[in-house]
Amino acid sequence: MNKEHTEYLLNTYPELFKHREILHASLMGFGFECDDGWFELIDNLCRDITKWYSENETKHYSEDYETYEIKKGIPPQFFVTQVKEKFGGLRFYVGGAPMAIHDMITEAEQKSYKICEICGKPGKLYSDRPWWRTLCDDCKNKEESKLKQKLKNLMKRKLSTESE
Repeated sequence: MNKEHTEYLLNTYPELFKHREILHASLMGFGFECDDGWFELIDNLCRDITKWYSENETKHYSEDYETYEIKKGIPPQFFVTQVKEKFGGLRFYVGGAPMAIHDMITEAEQKSYKICEICGKPGKLYSDRPWWRTLCDDCKNKEESKLKQKLKNLMKRKLSTESE
């Protein structure tokens, strides 16, 4: 994801991404490992998670996890551990979340299979490629052109090294 979208998400939802610099707790230090087409989907999911926590009471554990309070707001034990593309779909991993949050995540992940990961237009999953991607027709054609050009360049290099 580009820098502008990344900064927007991290600055708009700091409580969701609070452990992003601690690599043994979260892989968010590597950023959002998907393209910009899913930015709106991720933004909406983050907004829905934040809203749900503001409207519902949950357990807020102490640092030692021995005591807790029941109150509204994002609990200290909740955080996003990784956001990425896998097998052509969005993956949004969290720690310390109730089932309602996991249901929201599942819904967003399912929607990602109908949204082009590159541009955000309606798309479909292509699994007949070197890797699975959810793309619109235009982005699929661009990706195929890039791949064909890379293959041509590799073949040229191979032929030139063989003739030496």
